Amino acid sequence: MADISDLAARQLAAYNASDLDAFVACYHEDIRVLDGDEETLRGREAFRERYRGLFELWSFGAEVPRRVHVGQHCVDYETWWRIDPESGERSEGELLVRYMERDDLIGLVQFLD
Repeated sequence: MADISDLAARQLAAYNASDLDAFVACYHEDIRVLDGDEETLRGREAFRERYRGLFELWSFGAEVPRRVHVGQHCVDYETWWRIDPESGERSEGELLVRYMERDDLIGLVQFLD
Protein backbone atom coordinates (compact mmCIF):
# COMPACT_ATOMS: atom_id res chain seq x y z
CA MET A 1 0.00 0.00 0.00
CA ALA A 2 1.31 3.45 -0.93
CA ASP A 3 1.82 5.94 1.87
CA ILE A 4 -0.37 8.99 1.23
CA SER A 5 2.33 11.29 2.64
CA ASP A 6 4.79 9.94 0.08
CA LEU A 7 2.24 10.45 -2.70
CA ALA A 8 1.60 14.02 -1.53
CA ALA A 9 5.35 14.73 -1.48
CA ARG A 10 5.84 13.16 -4.92
CA GLN A 11 3.06 15.17 -6.53
CA LEU A 12 4.40 18.38 -4.93
CA ALA A 13 7.89 17.70 -6.32
CA ALA A 14 6.42 17.12 -9.81
CA TYR A 15 4.32 20.30 -9.46
CA ASN A 16 7.36 22.36 -8.52
CA ALA A 17 9.34 20.82 -11.42
CA SER A 18 6.52 21.73 -13.86
CA ASP A 19 6.35 18.04 -14.85
CA LEU A 20 2.71 17.54 -15.81
CA ASP A 21 3.08 13.83 -16.63
CA ALA A 22 4.75 13.00 -13.30
CA PHE A 23 2.21 15.17 -11.47
CA VAL A 24 -0.82 13.50 -13.06
CA ALA A 25 0.70 10.02 -12.57
CA CYS A 26 0.28 10.45 -8.80
CA TYR A 27 -3.51 10.59 -9.17
CA HIS A 28 -6.07 7.80 -9.59
CA GLU A 29 -7.82 7.31 -12.94
CA ASP A 30 -11.08 8.30 -11.21
CA ILE A 31 -9.62 11.21 -9.18
CA ARG A 32 -12.21 13.42 -7.48
CA VAL A 33 -11.35 17.09 -6.93
CA LEU A 34 -13.28 19.16 -4.40
CA ASP A 35 -13.06 22.92 -3.98
CA GLY A 36 -14.45 23.23 -0.48
CA ASP A 37 -17.36 20.80 -0.38
CA GLU A 38 -18.18 21.04 -4.09
CA GLU A 39 -16.87 18.45 -6.54
CA THR A 40 -15.37 20.44 -9.43
CA LEU A 41 -14.03 17.63 -11.57
CA ARG A 42 -13.65 13.90 -11.81
CA GLY A 43 -11.25 11.75 -13.79
CA ARG A 44 -7.57 11.88 -14.66
CA GLU A 45 -8.02 13.40 -18.14
CA ALA A 46 -10.16 16.27 -16.80
CA PHE A 47 -7.54 16.71 -14.06
CA ARG A 48 -4.75 16.88 -16.66
CA GLU A 49 -6.69 19.50 -18.63
CA ARG A 50 -7.27 21.59 -15.50
CA TYR A 51 -3.50 21.91 -15.00
CA ARG A 52 -2.23 21.90 -18.61
CA GLY A 53 -2.32 25.70 -19.10
CA LEU A 54 -0.70 26.39 -15.74
CA PHE A 55 2.15 23.96 -16.44
CA GLU A 56 2.69 25.18 -20.00
CA LEU A 57 2.46 28.96 -19.50
CA TRP A 58 2.91 30.06 -15.91
CA SER A 59 5.80 30.27 -13.47
CA PHE A 60 4.65 28.80 -10.16
CA GLY A 61 5.62 26.90 -7.06
CA ALA A 62 4.48 25.75 -3.65
CA GLU A 63 5.89 24.76 -0.28
CA VAL A 64 4.43 22.60 2.45
CA PRO A 65 5.81 23.68 5.81
CA ARG A 66 3.40 21.35 7.63
CA ARG A 67 1.91 17.97 6.73
CA VAL A 68 -0.37 15.86 8.93
CA HIS A 69 -0.94 12.21 8.09
CA VAL A 70 -3.40 9.79 9.65
CA GLY A 71 -4.24 6.47 7.95
CA GLN A 72 -5.16 7.03 4.32
CA HIS A 73 -5.58 10.80 4.85
CA CYS A 74 -3.03 13.57 4.57
CA VAL A 75 -3.55 17.32 5.04
CA ASP A 76 -0.97 19.83 3.85
CA TYR A 77 -0.67 23.44 4.89
CA GLU A 78 0.54 24.88 1.59
CA THR A 79 1.86 28.26 0.56
CA TRP A 80 1.87 28.95 -3.18
CA TRP A 81 2.89 31.58 -5.72
CA ARG A 82 2.22 32.15 -9.43
CA ILE A 83 3.34 34.67 -12.03
CA ASP A 84 0.83 35.58 -14.73
CA PRO A 85 2.50 35.09 -18.11
CA GLU A 86 0.66 38.04 -19.65
CA SER A 87 0.93 40.70 -16.95
CA GLY A 88 3.98 39.49 -15.05
CA GLU A 89 1.99 39.95 -11.83
CA ARG A 90 2.83 37.67 -8.96
CA SER A 91 0.08 36.30 -6.75
CA GLU A 92 0.48 34.17 -3.68
CA GLY A 93 -1.59 32.57 -0.99
CA GLU A 94 -2.09 29.76 1.44
CA LEU A 95 -4.54 26.91 1.78
CA LEU A 96 -5.11 23.48 3.22
CA VAL A 97 -5.06 20.55 0.82
CA ARG A 98 -6.49 17.20 1.86
CA TYR A 99 -5.45 14.03 0.04
CA MET A 100 -6.98 10.59 0.34
CA GLU A 101 -5.34 7.39 -0.92
CA ARG A 102 -7.15 5.01 -3.27
CA ASP A 103 -5.51 1.98 -4.89
CA ASP A 104 -1.99 3.26 -4.12
CA LEU A 105 -2.64 6.65 -5.75
CA ILE A 106 -4.29 9.92 -4.71
CA GLY A 107 -8.02 9.24 -5.12
CA LEU A 108 -9.35 12.51 -3.70
CA VAL A 109 -7.93 16.00 -3.36
CA GLN A 110 -9.81 18.74 -1.55
CA PHE A 111 -8.77 22.39 -1.52
CA LEU A 112 -9.77 24.35 1.59
CA ASP A 113 -9.09 28.08 1.88
